[in-house]
Amino acid sequence: MNLLRLIKLIGPARIRRLLLAAAGSALSSTLILVIVNAAASEIAEQQRAGVNFVLAGAFLASLAAYMATEGWMVTQMAAYLEEVVDTVRMRLVDQVRRSDLLKLERFGQARLFESVTQAGQLISQNSEFMAITLRSVLSVIAVLVYMAVLSPLAFFVISAVLVGGAWFYVRLSRALEEQQVLLMAEEEALFESVSDLFDGFKEQRLSSARSDDLNRIFVTTSDRTMAQRGRVHMHTWQQFIFGEMVFNLMLGILVFVLPHYSSSFSQQMVKVAAAVIFLSTPIFGLMQSLAVMTAADGAAGRMLNLEKDLAALAEPGQDAPFLDLPADFREIRLDGVEFTFPAPAGEPAFAVGPFDLTLRRGEVVFITGGNGSGKSTFIKLLTGLYQPMRGRLMVDDLAIGPQRLDPYREQMATVFADFHLFARLYGVPALDTAEVDELMRWMEMQRVTRVDGDRFARRDLSAGQRKRLGLVAALLEHKPVLILDEWAADQDPHFRRKFYREVVPALKERGLTLIAVTHDDQYFDVADRRLHMEEGRLREVPLDTAWHGRGVPA
Repeated sequence: MNLLRLIKLIGPARIRRLLLAAAGSALSSTLILVIVNAAASEIAEQQRAGVNFVLAGAFLASLAAYMATEGWMVTQMAAYLEEVVDTVRMRLVDQVRRSDLLKLERFGQARLFESVTQAGQLISQNSEFMAITLRSVLSVIAVLVYMAVLSPLAFFVISAVLVGGAWFYVRLSRALEEQQVLLMAEEEALFESVSDLFDGFKEQRLSSARSDDLNRIFVTTSDRTMAQRGRVHMHTWQQFIFGEMVFNLMLGILVFVLPHYSSSFSQQMVKVAAAVIFLSTPIFGLMQSLAVMTAADGAAGRMLNLEKDLAALAEPGQDAPFLDLPADFREIRLDGVEFTFPAPAGEPAFAVGPFDLTLRRGEVVFITGGNGSGKSTFIKLLTGLYQPMRGRLMVDDLAIGPQRLDPYREQMATVFADFHLFARLYGVPALDTAEVDELMRWMEMQRVTRVDGDRFARRDLSAGQRKRLGLVAALLEHKPVLILDEWAADQDPHFRRKFYREVVPALKERGLTLIAVTHDDQYFDVADRRLHMEEGRLREVPLDTAWHGRGVPA
């Protein structure tokens, strides 16, 4: 059971405390039954009219002990499980942070998001049911022990009914779990149809055939989901009704069967019947908990199994100590670097390289090429996000191996074509307000949004404006290499001209090494060098006009 694997992470000492509290709760609740039976027998046999204060005091003490141990156990179980879930979640996030980009891209995000967020939330929300399960099991055992003292025959018969009922109940649970898996698949298909409607709203409005077909698929999927949800409800109620039937069957056996096989049983029938009725609370608690915990057990399995799978995505050398790079390096060199994307059997693989290239400190390099030519792959190789399959990266005379990979990446600030604009300025510990204001004015964003503390006040902006904020964030990192992938493509004509004629020269004057992927041929004269990518091969193209820009802000 996956939840047991998760509970083991709580630690032996804490588990012992929980077991002691659960045992205390079970024993105190069973003691309530014993005291009630004793008081009832005293009243029936001795015709006592007054209150037995000893039994009444014991009853109140048992009730107080039950409330104290039950409350502590449920609270602590929730706290311990929340701590364990948080620990596993943080380990997952740490593994994702240290994963190899190519492996992570192939792994996908849906499973990561579900396990890191939704699975942990599901376990946390149902932690009290795990405590109830533990207490209910011990309560059933305690009541059965008491029943064995009253009547061994009743104990064996009721135990047999419970074991048989539990076996069949588990079979019903497995059938319910199978139906829930089918329901999840149908709901995913339904969610896909809804996503197609919203994400492709413009396209479906422009084609009645597409709109009608989308609606037909949605109706069909919705009908299947409704039918499957009905089957899940049917199996759920089958479980519940079966549990009630087993409980009523035990009462029927006590009344109609056992008296015929034991002449002395009738003297204990009332006490045994009270014990069976008392069993209803822990048994129905178990039934309710097991139904809820099926989903929590699956969530625990997904989290724990994901941790194993993410270990295979780890980038080599993450555990070794890092080796520093010189802060005043002169050049970055790609020496015979090649990379090939994995491809299914029988299909041609896309390869780039070999790249033999030297990038000198402080120069402006433009990279051009058509779509699919390999520019983005080259950028990922240059930044160390993809690992070369052959060849090596060099900084001056130092090879960039696993121990120098992170320090190498630390030299680079980027705004990728598909960049993510973070809500906070992560990694910029001490913001210079004057510098932030100057950069926001330079990017002409001061009237659009602002930096509030370490956050951008607004991010619901156009693609070009978001990229300007991305450039602000990159410049605030004060790194020697700036890489921009199709940055100017989303800018309006005014700011595109400003970028090439003002911003790029100013960045060069600051000493930054600027590498920009671009298609703006009218501004090629701004670069020191132009590299052209075609079918995974890179060649240098001579510039017709020397760079002549002049910077403005410094």
